[in-house]
Amino acid sequence: MSTESGSGRMSFRQIVQHFNPAWFAAIMGTAVIPLVISFLDWPFIEPVAMFFTVLSFLFFLALLVPWTLKFVLYPESVRKDMNHPVACNFFPTMPISLIIFGLDLLKYPEMFFSRDVSVNLAFWLWVVGAAGIYLMGFIILLGIFRNRGIQLQHANFGWYIPPVSKLLIPVAGFELAKELPWSLELTFGLSIISLGVGFFLFLFVGAAVYHRYVYHELPMSRLAATFFIGMAPTAIIAVILFKMLHLFEAGDVLGIDAHVFTPIAKLGILMNWGLSIWWFVMALVVLGYYLRRIELPYALSWWAFTFPSGALGVATGVAWKVSGFGFLHVVYVAIVLFLIVVWLLVLAQTIRGVTSGRIFAPAH
Repeated sequence: MSTESGSGRMSFRQIVQHFNPAWFAAIMGTAVIPLVISFLDWPFIEPVAMFFTVLSFLFFLALLVPWTLKFVLYPESVRKDMNHPVACNFFPTMPISLIIFGLDLLKYPEMFFSRDVSVNLAFWLWVVGAAGIYLMGFIILLGIFRNRGIQLQHANFGWYIPPVSKLLIPVAGFELAKELPWSLELTFGLSIISLGVGFFLFLFVGAAVYHRYVYHELPMSRLAATFFIGMAPTAIIAVILFKMLHLFEAGDVLGIDAHVFTPIAKLGILMNWGLSIWWFVMALVVLGYYLRRIELPYALSWWAFTFPSGALGVATGVAWKVSGFGFLHVVYVAIVLFLIVVWLLVLAQTIRGVTSGRIFAPAH
């Protein structure tokens, strides 16, 4: 089975064989939009949220077919991706998508189903997503530890995806603990464990990646967008603190006094948001450098522009809510607009890549 002469098109089996695990970053970048816009009180927000939720779910179903078939038909290609020091880190994007779908249901519980159905469906999406995140995480880390070919130039902020995946578990888990008190031992327990794992992995991996950016040249242009991932961990931690604040206000958990925790959480939210917004500005500066001095051709990694921007948007909305600062509302609206524009741009480029077939070429 060969590609069509001169067209760059590939057969479906070839697409499956070379299917890039980074494709699910498109689901993340689309499904996060309903969460980002939820802080707006405009009348058309819910229909827009419904559109992006349905669209992301349809994307998910379409991508799930080649993703699954690759495991069945081409396990050697899967092992090749798992052993690659860059590609392996994108495997958790699939179970991460399940967590984000659960968060969409929790944010809009009566959009598609009754509230009870939405909450229970979100719970099972969270369970399956968390299990997949940990399974992928152990496989990836073992492969990295055994890989003797990893070099300094392989490090990039795509390495943040496994720590970020652990941090997303408590975002939904703490809310589920509030909505489903009977599940507290599982939802709160696994969430607080995942917060510890994700936070410290973020520090360890961050040090290694930062070392590369200081002592080595910038990554190749198709990985430039991964610099945006650097703002995601602290943005997500800000959201986690917001979820914990509401959980402790709703009832007794480990005897924690909500009145004592609330001011600490507010400070933590603003501090973590501060690093994320600083990183956002820094990412724009680095992006400008690529545009002026190097190059920035389209690659599937461009979807890394979207979800981190969405995480920053949610964190900004949270920071605005807990502080009441007017300038944060202005920043929040600006980030929402930035995210929508970038999403449209990346989607258009992705459609062009799909129609030409170039986007299905082997990534490594």
